[in-house]
Amino acid sequence: MTTNARQVLLSMNYPAVPSAVGIARKSTEHVLGARGFPPPLVEDAGLVVCELVTNAVRAAGGTTLRLTVAVDAPGSVTLEVRDSSPAVPDRRSPGPDDPGGRGLVIVAALAARYGVRREADGKTVFAVLRT
Repeated sequence: MTTNARQVLLSMNYPAVPSAVGIARKSTEHVLGARGFPPPLVEDAGLVVCELVTNAVRAAGGTTLRLTVAVDAPGSVTLEVRDSSPAVPDRRSPGPDDPGGRGLVIVAALAARYGVRREADGKTVFAVLRT
């Protein structure tokens, strides 16, 4: 029996402030691009991280969040954003004139799967993208 060990490509703490969104996205795109992942996956991962970090900033503003980009299985990339808020993001159905609420809709469209793990001091929202 073989076990795939997790390969963490990026693990960074960011302040839970709006400027962290773009920095986290660029960091994700840079590390995946440098590792030779296909450009469409790099772009999708950047967008998913943008949405997950935005949700974390809104939920836990002023504290910190942790972004982890990892390969848990061949052919997939796992993106995780951990924050200190126990509030679980909910997937909404925004109307065409609503200014927001599309984050998890976008994540669901791009990810093979996504979910939330409750932690003792917050939560981790994750998304798995396939190459």
